[in-house]
Amino acid sequence: MIKQFFIIIFCITIALPSSAQWKSYYPDGTKSKKSEKKLEDDNSQLKFDIHFYNGLSQKSLENYEEALKEFEKCISIKPENHVPYFESALIYKLFNKKESALESARKAYLLEKNNIWYQLLYAELLSSNGQSTKAAIIYKQMINKFPGNEEYYYLLANNYTFSGKFSEAIKVYNQLEEYKGFDKNLIIQKQKLFLETNNIGGAISEINKIIKLDTTDINAFEILAELYLLHNNREKALKVFEKILKLDPENAKIHLTLADYYREEKQNDASFNHLKEAFSSIKLSIDTKIQILLSYYMLRDNDYKQLKNQALKLCEILIKTHEGNSKAHAIFGDFLYKEGLNIRAKSQYKKVITIDKSRPQVWSQLLFIESELKEFKDLETDSKKAFELFPSNPVYYFFNGIANIQLKNNRKAIESLKMGLEFVIENPELLVQFYSSMGDTYHELNEYKKSDSTYSLVLSIDSNNIQVLNNYSYYLSLRKEKMNLALQMSKKSNELAPNNASFQDTYAWIFYQKEDYKNAKIWLLKAFENGGDKSSVITEHLGDVFYKLGDINKAKAYWIKAESLGDGSEKLRKKLSEENIDE
Repeated sequence: MIKQFFIIIFCITIALPSSAQWKSYYPDGTKSKKSEKKLEDDNSQLKFDIHFYNGLSQKSLENYEEALKEFEKCISIKPENHVPYFESALIYKLFNKKESALESARKAYLLEKNNIWYQLLYAELLSSNGQSTKAAIIYKQMINKFPGNEEYYYLLANNYTFSGKFSEAIKVYNQLEEYKGFDKNLIIQKQKLFLETNNIGGAISEINKIIKLDTTDINAFEILAELYLLHNNREKALKVFEKILKLDPENAKIHLTLADYYREEKQNDASFNHLKEAFSSIKLSIDTKIQILLSYYMLRDNDYKQLKNQALKLCEILIKTHEGNSKAHAIFGDFLYKEGLNIRAKSQYKKVITIDKSRPQVWSQLLFIESELKEFKDLETDSKKAFELFPSNPVYYFFNGIANIQLKNNRKAIESLKMGLEFVIENPELLVQFYSSMGDTYHELNEYKKSDSTYSLVLSIDSNNIQVLNNYSYYLSLRKEKMNLALQMSKKSNELAPNNASFQDTYAWIFYQKEDYKNAKIWLLKAFENGGDKSSVITEHLGDVFYKLGDINKAKAYWIKAESLGDGSEKLRKKLSEENIDE
């Protein structure tokens, strides 16, 4: 047992730091003078030391819970010793256990009030626990003891600020200023505090201290101008802005401020001139400029009409100032598209995807424009590039299908539409468009069963789809198949969309195919009145009906009119030359 005891003491001696090292951590020492004299023979002191150093060891290994247990044992042995309380407070703080940390720090502080580390920790924890007034008392004590320590002044001022005692905080900064002299940061802090007390004059007075010493301090001038605006002294603010522009003519921030200023003064030309200057500056970020442009974009129609030229001019400046930036070309494209300038918009979107291909919204917009412009070769090429880049976006396959339909590449169209269908998820509207286009294409390929089944799929999803109701019924009538179904669907399309000349023509043609020429005549005349007089197809059909009714002269007159409109059927010339439509 005796040998083991000496081994333990020997290990502890090797593991522990020297007394000089310990005192460097805790300058006031950890033992009373009496305890130091009795250290060699005091068993309780030995136990304390063992647990304390075990605690430090566990703490260094980041075994904080074990460390806490050791420090608690120290406290139970010597509750009058302040060090384990301090160590415990540090660990509690680390774990964000605010109340426990505060209580431990308080005990350490009460046992050794002159220890600067205890004071700092206790005051910090008081502040973080919402007890700023108590924290301020300690910081004041620290300033009295160390009047040259700048950090303590800031800590005291911050606590006064947190507790809403702005005037007291200003006094603290004044004390520090007296001690260290002119300090720009101090003046800025005081200026902000004067604003908190709604003392604009005091804030102005502080900023003028900076300007008095440095007449080129743009930041101080900017703050002063804003203070004058808050003081509702717009004339003085304007003079300050003018001084800033003399010092820094390309100051984009000031140009923006002046743009707002003159707009409020109803001086729109001056306002816009400053806005152009701001947009011409590379110092103003493109994102800020885009936010300004978006404010134009979101204007009501009447307001936008008045300001659209400004918006377009700013866009032109933007792409010049930020040449090669995809964002600049994209928003310019958006404004051009808004104005219906599709060809120019397309050019901007093309530039965007040349710079940055990874912008799906721009690809979509480009394809919409090419579709509207009926530039189907470009639409086919660009939509293919788009779905290769973004293979899970069904819209790009749809556009590719539409382009190939228009280019009479019907097999390619079907292939693209089929691929795109796989990516249509929970979007019945888009699904209907896919199936409708496929139905039309299968019809063109004379694959009537596939066409009919695809149209039926559309109507199972949307039974009131007037376009499919019309097309499906018309194609059935041409083939003279399922005529009752065709008549039923056509009737429904006319009920859903009355006065549509194309739908009325379909309905009439079904009657014609059923040899009900009287009803065919009634519906064709309706179609003629609703704009069908400009359609060679409807006009030719009306001639056919009159022929079947035995009125050859009227039939010929309508055929002649159909020929003058152009795009008549291949048989129209024969009808006119032979005055006969029968084979």
